[in-house]
Amino acid sequence: MNEIGNNLRRIRLLKNLSLNDAGVLLNMTGQAIAKYEKGELKPNSDKIIEFAKAYGVNAIEIIKSYDIPNMKFNSFRKRKKLKGQNLELLKDITQNEVAKYLEVIEINNYKESNIKIKKYICNSLEDAEKAATKFRNDINISLLQPISDLMNTLENIGIIIIQIPNYNNAFDAFDGLSEIVNNVPVIVLLDGINDGARQRFTIAHELGHLVLSFNNNDSLDEEKLCNRFASSLLMPKDAIINEFGIHRNNISLYELIAFKNEYKVSIAATLYRLKDLNVITEYTYKNLSININKKFGRKNEPVKIKDEETYQFKKIVHKLETDNIISINKACEFLGVSINEYNNENNHYGY
Repeated sequence: MNEIGNNLRRIRLLKNLSLNDAGVLLNMTGQAIAKYEKGELKPNSDKIIEFAKAYGVNAIEIIKSYDIPNMKFNSFRKRKKLKGQNLELLKDITQNEVAKYLEVIEINNYKESNIKIKKYICNSLEDAEKAATKFRNDINISLLQPISDLMNTLENIGIIIIQIPNYNNAFDAFDGLSEIVNNVPVIVLLDGINDGARQRFTIAHELGHLVLSFNNNDSLDEEKLCNRFASSLLMPKDAIINEFGIHRNNISLYELIAFKNEYKVSIAATLYRLKDLNVITEYTYKNLSININKKFGRKNEPVKIKDEETYQFKKIVHKLETDNIISINKACEFLGVSINEYNNENNHYGY
């Protein structure tokens, strides 16, 4: 295994440094840097400290090692421009973050029995709609009730959610990922997208990949079915009818904004949902969409929905350190912070 070399390469790429750039910082050739990254040269403790200082990281970031899981990346949603080095870097970061999370929950005696998700057969849009209804019923959330905190709701039923920072905007074209890793359901998405409505829809879509069973039917459009599942999960038919009625010839902007605030979904997604459920016609849908786009622009809807935050991983690490199950140094390694930063998380709240 070449953990140190892989860490050196990952850190260099995250710092947006070429081999030659790194060589200048460390007063060596780019070829020498490459040899360290490939494991052909093994850095001693002094060299590790040199690398850490040059890259502006803690030395523990270079020497840390996790049991990297074998991920398939089958449900990996990205746009075409995410490719090459950035794509491989994102996969590498994802595997490391998943490995770290799995180690933490193993230390915390996480049991597979804690996972409370079922599979739902899905061969049509109607099946996707029904699956979302069944999922809500299975986790005891009314069809007339918005899911106020989707991230926390899913974490409480055993799904781990990981947010990847968008280093140097290298991962702009990444939408989301979901996979069962070592029997644990995982959802991965970008951190800090500053669009809570889009974030929640991405989470709901990736949940669809986890819970819908397509029976290896290659003719199905899984992305379309997961979109329908997400729409139905966040905006159940009963809730839509309750809020807007069975049929409408027009809908006010105020109604759409109020619904957005309550259900934390975009206006664009709401209009599409209204069309899918035949509350509005295709003609009305197009007119409303055009008018709203003219007034606010395609990507500038009125009212911003705040991103949801995940506390689960950090909460478990703090618990393990407080109970003396792991050292404060290990806690800092897991969280990627210094001891001062770690202590300040408690001091920030006057603890």
